[in-house]
Amino acid sequence: MRGYVNFLALFLPLFKDSAWAQDSGWDPSASTDLFVTANTYELIGFVGKAVTMYATVRGDPRPTSDDISWFKVSGNLPEERVIVSYDLTTNESRLRITDLEFGDEGTYICMAKVNGVVKSVPMALRVVVEPSVERVSSMISSKAVGQSVTFSVTVDGNPMPEADDIYWAKMDQWDLPVYITHDRQTLSDGNKELVIDTLEIADEGSYKSLVVTDEGRADVAFILHVLGMRSIQETAVGVVGNSVTMTCVATYFDMLADSPAISWYRFEDPSTPLPGSSIVSKDVTNHAVSEIVLDNLAWSDDGAYFCTSSYPNYPDHSIYNATLSIRGVTTDPVDTIGVETNGATLSCTASG
Repeated sequence: MRGYVNFLALFLPLFKDSAWAQDSGWDPSASTDLFVTANTYELIGFVGKAVTMYATVRGDPRPTSDDISWFKVSGNLPEERVIVSYDLTTNESRLRITDLEFGDEGTYICMAKVNGVVKSVPMALRVVVEPSVERVSSMISSKAVGQSVTFSVTVDGNPMPEADDIYWAKMDQWDLPVYITHDRQTLSDGNKELVIDTLEIADEGSYKSLVVTDEGRADVAFILHVLGMRSIQETAVGVVGNSVTMTCVATYFDMLADSPAISWYRFEDPSTPLPGSSIVSKDVTNHAVSEIVLDNLAWSDDGAYFCTSSYPNYPDHSIYNATLSIRGVTTDPVDTIGVETNGATLSCTASG
């Protein structure tokens, strides 16, 4: 435990030699059927919270609550914040201190005295401040594919958390942490800042900054939305004279005041959107879906297409491209070929 002071070793020799110990008749070597043991000899309490110390007191004759006392080696018990109880069913004496302060730190003694026989047990209490973590950057960030995002926090505690105590994780679908290790994800400022470069759709999700120390743990969450084309129909096959439908899906969230406009283009003419290509509907997964229908297909329609998404309230989240190819075919004969070989004529009809 980092920075831990063993109060038991520090104060017990002073207690043994103190005038109070001599006057009380305390004898650590006394042998009798009186036993006083602690459930734990070292405790950590948090400022502003409560802590309970437990001691098991057994003997013959059986001790009563009047036979048991609690003391603080250096200083007095904070009487206004102390509750002492004794459970006869478990033989447990309990000292509960509420609203802990740093001054409550020290060594406490549970002592039992029956028929002149005295037994006791010391317990060391350390008072600390639980670690805390707070957001510096916004809780929700919306960025486009290819951009970067920065999440930052500030931490506190006593002792102050160090860089090795601060972790970052992306939460999976079960809200379990997947700790940051990707080469596009870097930590800085003593691990209080996470930067993700060259964003991809897969980076979208919930992130947490976690502080884990011997004194406790704390975490805070961030949400990342990645704007851009999420998927696209990779190929489409159309028949000359018929129609074909192509589909692409872009990011859409209710937090955006306006849904994205999606436009379709041919690679041969990337400045001219195809007619009717801005129609957008929202699907059940809260994504924007665009379908474009090309009617009366011709051989010249064969080629590569792409769609773009633009967000009126986020002008810097404008374009992410995806490609699509269609092939034109025909059911009509396109040629008849005659071949003469060895005095015979062979012919065939080709179709697309």
